[in-house]
Amino acid sequence: MYRPAGYDDSDEDELDDFGYFCSSYSEKKENTAFMPMPMEDDDTLLYNAVLDGNLEETKRIMKQNEFLRTGKELRQGWPALFYACYEAKVAIVKYFVQEEHMDVNREYDLQTALMIACSSTQASECVYQIVRLLLDYGAIIGMLDLYGRSPLMFACKEGHVEVVKEIVAESSLLSVDNEGNTALFHAVNNNRLEVVKVLLRAGAQTHAVNKQGYTPRQCAMNNNFLDITELFPPEAKPFEIPSNYLCYRSYRNFIHGVQDKDPPGYYPDLGLMLYGMNSETKLRIFVEPGLNLVDFLTLTDEKLRELGLKYPIERKRILLGLYDFHRQKWSKNSLWTMEKERVLDFYDILEALGNMLKHLTVMHASLLYTKQLTESHNAKCFVSAEQCTDLNQQLIELRASVNELQDRIKTIHKLSASKPVLLVMPSNKDQRAYAKMMKCGILLIVGGFVMYRKLMR
Repeated sequence: MYRPAGYDDSDEDELDDFGYFCSSYSEKKENTAFMPMPMEDDDTLLYNAVLDGNLEETKRIMKQNEFLRTGKELRQGWPALFYACYEAKVAIVKYFVQEEHMDVNREYDLQTALMIACSSTQASECVYQIVRLLLDYGAIIGMLDLYGRSPLMFACKEGHVEVVKEIVAESSLLSVDNEGNTALFHAVNNNRLEVVKVLLRAGAQTHAVNKQGYTPRQCAMNNNFLDITELFPPEAKPFEIPSNYLCYRSYRNFIHGVQDKDPPGYYPDLGLMLYGMNSETKLRIFVEPGLNLVDFLTLTDEKLRELGLKYPIERKRILLGLYDFHRQKWSKNSLWTMEKERVLDFYDILEALGNMLKHLTVMHASLLYTKQLTESHNAKCFVSAEQCTDLNQQLIELRASVNELQDRIKTIHKLSASKPVLLVMPSNKDQRAYAKMMKCGILLIVGGFVMYRKLMR
């Protein structure tokens, strides 16, 4: 059976009361006037007491419920301490941490009481008292929540200036959340002018970039926060490396210019050498003053400091790379070679001459580098080194003379030493007689054998 549009086959029909039928069954309606109201549990009572700031009711519930005194979560979600911190109930928070001894560093979903207090939307004066109380009882400032946010970020977001001043010294201004935002980003995006001033005085970085690719100044400009934008220094234009430092463009990059005083600079080799020294990010420092390859190969620690490399570890990395480069032996195999049975043209000759000129330039730089090394040392050191070498050679000769003298003394001692008086040796007469008899016997045998051979012939 089909129904018209808008109707269905369900048993329920709002027009059933108008049908032509009677029902002998009447619906029973419950009398709710005398039904007992459901009793509220301790979780709800404590939750309402904390929100209302009722300290006496809070104490009464806490005394009769041992489970809640341990600081566990309420049925509504957070622990009671978190609700008291978020609502900025100073008296209740003081009761929880002083009398009930609740742990202020206890985590719930990677959140702590200090984070909840800093994220409170209540008056900054009450929030500051809560934060100061938690810090007095050992609250840790450097903890992060599930999204990488710190207590400082929450305070900056809500604009609690006094709280920011209290915890900024022990907080990391470089810490970023999962979106790449620092505390300065949170203050800028929420138009917290005074907080931004505090962070900038504390040394917050103004050139940091979040995952959206914006700096704090750009975020202020995008939101039309002109007062905050004026606090940041103007952004410098991005530096573009000249093309002659990126690749060789023509044969003029390999040979002298119109004049002999215009030698090739071999600029693209600077980037390759810095890449091998793990210092490719410092190329701009050498590009801006226009250093060529010879200038780069003869750099010293003092010159690097003048160029702008402040940290010794950065200068040592480059100087060690230059030292290893100049220690490499030159090989003739690195010169341009001509293929056999090939007809040379003018371009081939020009290429060979350019290759040789580059080798001569590198050799010249190595000689200058070696001269700088020797000039920087004290001349007396070389004199003392030569004296040490002479002394070592004389010591070796002296040891050889002593050994020869000892051998000569041993030889003389063997020839001149007399035997001891009490030394009694056995007589050699019997041995001599036995030796004569053996000789005679051997002669007789040999002679008899010879005579026998002659007779047989």
